[in-house]
Amino acid sequence: MDIWLVPAAIVFFVLLSSFFTCSETALFSLSRIDQAKLKNHPRASCRLAAELLRDPQKLLTTILMGNEIADIISSGLTSWFFLKTFGPYGKWLAYPLITAVLFVWGDLFPKVLGLKFREKAACLLSRPLLAAEILLAPLRILLLSLAQTIFRVFGLTTVSPKSVTAEEEIKHLVEKAYLSGALGPQERLFIYSLFESEETPVSAIMTPRKDIFALEDQKITENLLHTLKEIPFHKIPIYREHLDKVVGILYVQDLLKARLHTEIHKLSELSRPAFFVPEKTRVRKLLEEFQRRRIKMALVVDEYGHISGLVTLEDVLEELFGEIYQARESKEPLIEKLGEGIYRVKGRVQIEDFNRETGAHLPAEGFRTMAGLALHLFQELPKEGDEAKGYGFRFQVEKIQKNRIESLIVERLEGDEAHL
Repeated sequence: MDIWLVPAAIVFFVLLSSFFTCSETALFSLSRIDQAKLKNHPRASCRLAAELLRDPQKLLTTILMGNEIADIISSGLTSWFFLKTFGPYGKWLAYPLITAVLFVWGDLFPKVLGLKFREKAACLLSRPLLAAEILLAPLRILLLSLAQTIFRVFGLTTVSPKSVTAEEEIKHLVEKAYLSGALGPQERLFIYSLFESEETPVSAIMTPRKDIFALEDQKITENLLHTLKEIPFHKIPIYREHLDKVVGILYVQDLLKARLHTEIHKLSELSRPAFFVPEKTRVRKLLEEFQRRRIKMALVVDEYGHISGLVTLEDVLEELFGEIYQARESKEPLIEKLGEGIYRVKGRVQIEDFNRETGAHLPAEGFRTMAGLALHLFQELPKEGDEAKGYGFRFQVEKIQKNRIESLIVERLEGDEAHL
């Protein structure tokens, strides 16, 4: 091989590295909306780009393999050329030169181009990428099989990038719409709550066992009817001996309608089947079950089958809709200024909203609401009147409801206390 053909080969492999880098940046920066546009594009090369993205693992493996091969060959040829041309000292020139060239022309510049012209680049580069996929298929299959074997040996699992990408993309679009004013704070909160409901277990929103109002199975009497008319509950668990032996759910309206039927003697005869869910059931899943079964209450059981709590459709809606749901019931302000640097704050208030309203700088990383931040400071569920200091504020629990911090008195600290 003529030694002066080597520089041309080096340039070729540097350009090949640029091709793979630009392809990766362009294709994997396409949003789902961009991909949908390409899928229906009149140009076949654009439709091919969308088709390649249907198997992102295969595509990414091909690109990374091609990039590594191009970098290795270009580096090797550069070192050989400089050694032949300049002797033993040539390698000291070759290493920094090829490193700089690959960084600028093989990495930085193609990434900028790929990001700036992602749709055009995706269409332009799709056919060469398909050829690379076919050419590198044997090596790719071998490496993927090896990687999967290693994953199995170490008990590792792969995560599908599609769901993560979709969620992050939706959140990004929501933030853009919110900042532009196209989306209101309540709609923004609702969308975020839907995502969080995928992770929130029902144990986090249930009424705990000790607060459950239930009745032991008994004869129906006039005194019992009078009592049931006075209580605020419309659905009551009925049990025998103890709460872990629930026999059904009594709908008070059923009892009041049937009170004239002399053949009905006990509460259990009117009760409807109870629905039990494990503590780890996700809120979103429970809502789907409520809709499917057309019910509004579930009893929560622990791993031993013991009743640990009760959750209603109202609890689920409150968790999902937050401020929207409760705003219908109450017109109390979410943040009320009581004095200089003193505020009454609902526990469900977003930390970002509190900061914006008061000029505070409370951390929003790891916490979503003021109640969540307060729980972090207390390290346990506090009692009404308990206080904790942190982030330059004193947090006093004003009201606890259903095992949650309903409202807080938040006071800005001055002097040395502000540094606690």
